Amino acid sequence: MRHNLKRHLLVLAGLQILVFLLYHRILSMPFWSGEDVEILHDALNLSQDPAVLLRHIGSVFSQPILQLVFVLEFRSFGLNPAGYYAVNLALHGLNAFVLYLLVNMLFHRTRMALPAAVLFAASVGNYGKVLMSLAGQESLLLALLYLMVLYALIRADFKHHGRMTSPWFLIGLVLFGLAGLTRPALFSILLCLLAYKFFFYKERGGRGIFPPSILVLAAVGVLFAVFRELWGFRQPYIHFSEDQTVFTSAWLVVKTVFRYLNLMVFPMQVSDLLESTHPVVQQVYVWRVPIRVAVSLLIVSFSFFGFLFGSRPLRFFISWTFITVLPFSLTHLGSNWLNLQYLYLASVGFCVILAAGATGCAGLLEAHRWKRFVPWLAPLAFVLGTLSLNERLQVKNRAMGESPQIRTMVTMLQHRIDRLDP
Repeated sequence: MRHNLKRHLLVLAGLQILVFLLYHRILSMPFWSGEDVEILHDALNLSQDPAVLLRHIGSVFSQPILQLVFVLEFRSFGLNPAGYYAVNLALHGLNAFVLYLLVNMLFHRTRMALPAAVLFAASVGNYGKVLMSLAGQESLLLALLYLMVLYALIRADFKHHGRMTSPWFLIGLVLFGLAGLTRPALFSILLCLLAYKFFFYKERGGRGIFPPSILVLAAVGVLFAVFRELWGFRQPYIHFSEDQTVFTSAWLVVKTVFRYLNLMVFPMQVSDLLESTHPVVQQVYVWRVPIRVAVSLLIVSFSFFGFLFGSRPLRFFISWTFITVLPFSLTHLGSNWLNLQYLYLASVGFCVILAAGATGCAGLLEAHRWKRFVPWLAPLAFVLGTLSLNERLQVKNRAMGESPQIRTMVTMLQHRIDRLDP
């Protein structure tokens, strides 16, 4: 146990160092989003009386965990953006570490856990957009709770036969509740847990897929949904237009799922970045339709053969990728707009699949001195592409942060703070 603890702590430290090395330039970015300035205004209001969250029942079933985190950050950092971005990077490194623990527990090949965690730390699949804003902290915090819930509940299943009195199940239940107080994603977590119970049926000793523990978690999820509907801040989630039928809506959801999965592999859509990029990249975008069709066919074929011939952990993470992108594909049906932030959780599965493929191919070439490194060129290409796109996003956001509109908003907030100071 001491050896494992020491190794895990070294991995945690290494992943945090890697994240800060790759993305340290984000720390010097100004506030660039009007949404972030609004968050700071709300944090200022709540910092004067955080108990207001408990005096309004709608707030209790809104996002109290996230709001309290912003209050603590505001009291610590004020209007210094570096502090907020440092928290984002630390959360991202912690997410990569929990992913390492989860993969290490599920896969028999333990050496695969570190490459998957490193790819995720490099933001492969999500391109690091969530790291650059205060609003992105919602995705980071939810992902941390999401991963920790699954790790705790799966560990309870492995080590304690899923008993509801086991410490790991109780920890998972508490974290499940905290996740519900962060953002409505409880049923997505349950679907991933059911996928695990289905694919690991034999390893679990043939225990049922719907044990009492799942029913307890489902009941908690239903209660959260009811309380949000009755007393929470209600927001429309699925948007239907008048001319949409059930069939056309379902087709739009399927299309949007594959559009998001395409975005992880081929991150091109209409934006200011595309208009100012290299002519070669612009020409590639001209060919986007056949490229996206080819990528979609590749995703379908890989998923099909992965389910048929892949290991149980691989099937689980393929399912993870589809399950976690599905809720975001239900919003704004038919919209041409895609948000890279929504790929953060889905990219967990993508990184694991990429690491599994590279590790497996490298194992087949183990006897060859140099050829065994060839399979790692694909993950390396994704890392380099991610860092390049992230750099361009930083340049764009820095320019937005220097715009008169954002500077005026920050100045007005500073005046509010000055007036409140004794």
